[in-house]
Amino acid sequence: MRSAFRGIRGGSSLVRRLLALEIATVVLAAVIAGGVSAWNTRETIEHDAADKMVAVAVALASSPGLADAVAARDVARVQAAAEDTRAGTGVSFVTVMDPAGTRLSHPEPARIGETYQGTFLPAAAGETLVETFPGTLGLSVRAIVPVRGGDGAVVGMVAVGQLRVQVADRIARELGILALAAAVAIALGVGLAVVAARRVKRDTLGLEPREITALHRHHQAVMAAMREGLLVLGADSGRVVVLNAEAARLLGLPAALEASHAAGPTLDELGVDPALRERLADPSPITDETILVGERLLLLNRTELAGPAPDVVLTLRDRTELEAMTRELDDARSVTRALRFAAHEHANHLQAVSTLIELGAQDDARELAQRWSRDLLATGDGELRDRLADPALAALVLDKAADARDRGLELRVGEETALTAAEAGDGQASTDRVTVVGNLVDNALDAALESAHAGTGGLVELDLHAAAGSEVIRVADDGPGLADPDAAFRPGWSTKSRGSGERGLGLALVRRVVDRRGGTIEVHPGGSGGTVVTVTLPLVTAAQPSPAASR
Repeated sequence: MRSAFRGIRGGSSLVRRLLALEIATVVLAAVIAGGVSAWNTRETIEHDAADKMVAVAVALASSPGLADAVAARDVARVQAAAEDTRAGTGVSFVTVMDPAGTRLSHPEPARIGETYQGTFLPAAAGETLVETFPGTLGLSVRAIVPVRGGDGAVVGMVAVGQLRVQVADRIARELGILALAAAVAIALGVGLAVVAARRVKRDTLGLEPREITALHRHHQAVMAAMREGLLVLGADSGRVVVLNAEAARLLGLPAALEASHAAGPTLDELGVDPALRERLADPSPITDETILVGERLLLLNRTELAGPAPDVVLTLRDRTELEAMTRELDDARSVTRALRFAAHEHANHLQAVSTLIELGAQDDARELAQRWSRDLLATGDGELRDRLADPALAALVLDKAADARDRGLELRVGEETALTAAEAGDGQASTDRVTVVGNLVDNALDAALESAHAGTGGLVELDLHAAAGSEVIRVADDGPGLADPDAAFRPGWSTKSRGSGERGLGLALVRRVVDRRGGTIEVHPGGSGGTVVTVTLPLVTAAQPSPAASR
């Protein structure tokens, strides 16, 4: 025990105070319980002794022949009966007397004939009496009962007693056992208190309450200030232990959670996106892996804390804006390449016109310049911007057309493609439209490029118009086609190798947007090969905002 206290002596004052309080509580509880038990034991033993005296006295008083012997004052018979009873029951004395209190028997024969010392008048009147009285043999617990003759009259009395010393010896033996039990209880209690104090010291790392409070405040501040989502799962229960505000925002959950290994919800109970739950069910390592959650691209990392039951730590970073910026950068690069190509072509045209002028063929030069000017105006973007009231969509289509030309492909915009200002809807509807068209056209261009390399294709057709309260987006290509159209819209599916970037997310993102907007997707083969994808989205007006994407 001394070594146990020595191990705790250098710990925190909280642990020492708890240990002292627990020990004091155990000792006080043991003392109180022992005292109550001792008092109850003493009372019980004395009551048992009194009941035994009454029972022995009644048995002797009602024994056959005793009343006749007492009435005849036959001392020999009475003394023999009294001593046989005393020897058989183990009581201290059995005294039989006449109604006047004169002893007819006594453990000491010399005292026969003397007057009984004690109260006997109630017994002479026919009552039973129990009392503690200092008689000739010492302080005793005694019972006095009447002896009745055949006619019911009291002919004598029987007094049976147990010396208080013998009762006290029994009480002492019982109290000794109680004291031993109390000592064992105190020792066990103190030992458990020491074990509990060591456990508290280990669990609190020897920190004081004010230090624990400060650490908790710091933890809360760090969790609130983090711009990275943090999600901690209990390894044994799979329940959420920690979920900061940024993780709740990225996963589309209502609020952050307090730490709880037992009462925290599971990912299923929180309604986390099935794609994330399926990925976490795979125990393989996760390092900077892009995963589509709702309509967000998240960068996921998983780390397991060391220990017998390690918690799983997940970090989430939003890559949606980065992907959008990357896409815009790629588009800008495509436009730059297209402008460089156009500048090269214009330089060639100007050189041809200049040469004709130097040769004196002014009419030919004029005709050539006018023809090229007509071609340039025919390929301008003014007409498309007039037909599409969504500037972002018009810019996207023009950019994709330039990218297609740069890759040796053709993006053909249908003659019926048109969208009025009323049909364009709000900013969210424009964002959804750009997401759907951009990903479908990108996928179609990739498919057409495969056919172009094989020398059998290289054409993508886009048509977008409003009909019956919906906007219909149709993208067709002359590529090799989709072997499994349903699987194509699942996250991670791709016909190409991943290379240095993540693939298989564009069509999945289209599926998320369509499901959120309550639209439909139809995929079927083209007339001369390839794939035709038709997306129908309900129109959104300015007075009817579109459903917001999951945030």
